Amino acid sequence: MRTVTRWATATTAMALALTGCGLQRGGMSSSGTPNRTEIVVHTGPGGGSDVFARQVVKLLQKTRLISDNWPVRNQAEGSGIGAMSYLIGRKGRVDSIAAVTPTWLVTPLTLSGASVSVDQVQPVAGVLLEPQLLAVRADSPYRSAKDLVADAKAHPDRLVQVGGSVTATDSLTGKALQAGTGAKWKYLTFSDSGQRIASLLRGDAQMMIGASGDFSEQVKAGHIRIVAVVGDRRVAAFPKASTLKEQGFDVSDLPTEFRGFVGPPDMPAAALTYYQKEFGKLVKTPEWARYARQNGDITQYMDADRFAAFLDTQNEQLKTLVDRLGLVQQ
Repeated sequence: MRTVTRWATATTAMALALTGCGLQRGGMSSSGTPNRTEIVVHTGPGGGSDVFARQVVKLLQKTRLISDNWPVRNQAEGSGIGAMSYLIGRKGRVDSIAAVTPTWLVTPLTLSGASVSVDQVQPVAGVLLEPQLLAVRADSPYRSAKDLVADAKAHPDRLVQVGGSVTATDSLTGKALQAGTGAKWKYLTFSDSGQRIASLLRGDAQMMIGASGDFSEQVKAGHIRIVAVVGDRRVAAFPKASTLKEQGFDVSDLPTEFRGFVGPPDMPAAALTYYQKEFGKLVKTPEWARYARQNGDITQYMDADRFAAFLDTQNEQLKTLVDRLGLVQQ
């Protein structure tokens, strides 16, 4: 199991932190806080991680945990590879962190001999789990996931799922459902969740997997219907929506959508401590609780040690799924 010590908090790093050496890479203020932190995301503007990171900055400012602005840097190349490469290149910096999702784990797993992976960055904190939902247009003939899958089995490749990158959780979930049921459908990808919703509403796609926040406004407006919650637990935002497990599907190996933060390799111990404390304070605020509730998210704070162990477990589970689905590119 990886630990923070293995990642970046060796005694030498602490010694540098205490002496002030090394911490100046990227700049630390006299109060010990990084100057002008940037948050790196692997999506373009409007993508899930981009929207999440910008909302986190707003919440940090609103709760007065930070006073300056933390710009968001979009590194959308290669479904996570570009963002990881950039962050790894910031080795030892204190002013760069990144918003991480399962895509950071899955993309390298699908590339034989990938030069970068999440093992090379420093876990900082996990903050939430994001339950996924299966949605269709409100006038769709499908009232459940069972209806949709049955039609996809009867008419292979006629239906279309719209989603994010091919290594994102929505794509992987769709592939796992197809493999487990014998159904077959096509996949249409957009980086912006707004474009995905528009595609679903136009009829270019017949289904979409996403978070509560992706669908809530359209459901209220009567344009979209939730036909299943991915997994085995119902969500408070849509209490009447049954789970895939309740509908008879095997959900044991479906991926979990999580969100957290990582830093560059050899991040100084003082900076790591600072970021952990900031996110730890944030998730305890009423503003965060309101944000999580409105988006149907589940707050699950993990410090660097626990998040490192969590990433290890997720990586093992996702590797098993990627191998089973035959997604490794040679």
